Amino acid sequence: MMKALVFCPVHSNTELSRYFPGYPVSMLPFANKPAIEFMLDYCILSGIRDVRIVSDEESGILRTQYRNGEIFGLNISFGAMIPGRSFKDLIRQNMAFCRGCDLLVFSGVFLPEYDKRIPHELSIGSGEMKGCSHGSAAWYLIGRDRLDDLPDDWGGFRDETPVRGVSVTDIRGYYTHNMRLAGSDIEKYNLPGFSEGKHSFVGYDVRIPRSARVKSPVILGNGIQFGHGVHAGPNIIVGDNCIIDNGATVLNSIVLGNTYIGRNTEIRGKICCGNHLIDPGTGACFGVTNEAVLSRVEQDEYSRCPVYQRILALLLLLLQTLPYVLLRPFLEIHSTLAECLMRNGRKRTMSVNRYVLPQDSMAGRLFRSLTLNKYHLLFCAVAGKMRLVGNHLFEATEHNEAFIRDLPGYAPGVFSYSEYLGHENEPYQIELDEHFYAYARNCWFNIKILLGILRHNLSSEDRIPQQRGVFE
Repeated sequence: MMKALVFCPVHSNTELSRYFPGYPVSMLPFANKPAIEFMLDYCILSGIRDVRIVSDEESGILRTQYRNGEIFGLNISFGAMIPGRSFKDLIRQNMAFCRGCDLLVFSGVFLPEYDKRIPHELSIGSGEMKGCSHGSAAWYLIGRDRLDDLPDDWGGFRDETPVRGVSVTDIRGYYTHNMRLAGSDIEKYNLPGFSEGKHSFVGYDVRIPRSARVKSPVILGNGIQFGHGVHAGPNIIVGDNCIIDNGATVLNSIVLGNTYIGRNTEIRGKICCGNHLIDPGTGACFGVTNEAVLSRVEQDEYSRCPVYQRILALLLLLLQTLPYVLLRPFLEIHSTLAECLMRNGRKRTMSVNRYVLPQDSMAGRLFRSLTLNKYHLLFCAVAGKMRLVGNHLFEATEHNEAFIRDLPGYAPGVFSYSEYLGHENEPYQIELDEHFYAYARNCWFNIKILLGILRHNLSSEDRIPQQRGVFE
């Protein structure tokens, strides 16, 4: 049996940390995939199921992102270590986890080479030790009987078998390896998105007008918008929620998530991170003060609700106000409060889908036919706190939190695609619907969903309301 220890040092990797102060080094994206997930993938392919992640700085991001490892099929636990301690101290401190098993150790930004299509066996003699180190990045394979007889100097190991990969310790290496991933056989790695031909991966909700020219190899994340006349590629990696405006040119470059590139701006051979422009060749980093050229895209709840949806929500609210006021005195309205998941993992206790008594009265039937059971939620859509049409509104459970972490651009709406299809009470079908919606959503698709739900409610005379709304 073999276990894995993944050490994510922060204080010992100042070279990369100074360029990306908002990222834990282990979460730096390579081809839009966090570095640590390449190591986790390698563990899975090697048959390892027990992994401990240790850091020399408390990182809530790692714990929030990976929790107990259920989404990977792993058993993940977490540990901490005092900065500057040796690898020998690291293993001794976690001996209760390591003892009795062979051990695979990753440290820093080490990206193992693997092919997801070919599982492989990883083994070592019980008294053997192999490894390779380069600065703060390293890997070691240690037999179970060797754990009590560890060397003080770990820098002497240079045997690169059986684990092969690349260690990244500086900004030039970060750029070089990303470009290598973009131009190589990326299909062998578990990258987010869909393959669009050789050397191309594209995520959800990517909008490319006909006038834009995108030349492979490219790797595009989720929620990206290209303007008219954009020239993108070859050899570009663009992260989630980026905007590349009209006439811009981006070649041989990395654009990290939530970055705006302005009109007619030309980026060649650079790394863009918010309003910072990094030259990987010289290591120079420039802060761009002109937001029309380069800036960070803010992703708060208000901006995630499109203007057209806010206008439609206001119109629907105005149309429903008079019927609501007239019918309300004849009905007894009930609702169930539930803690719901909002944008960015936030939680909010709210009334979801109201129902009325008596159900079979004329007033009750009109109330449901006019979709007045969601009248109170329209105020949230007008205020931009949720969408008019968006993702299914999930209850705050551990399973649902894990599900939406893998769902690109989760933004709940008053109405959803699952409601449009009539799958409101089928949990597994809802999750399938959400994955399809994330890929297919656009302005016209959302309007189709809204009109379809309103039309269906008007034409359904025997629609029986669910007392617990969307959560039954």
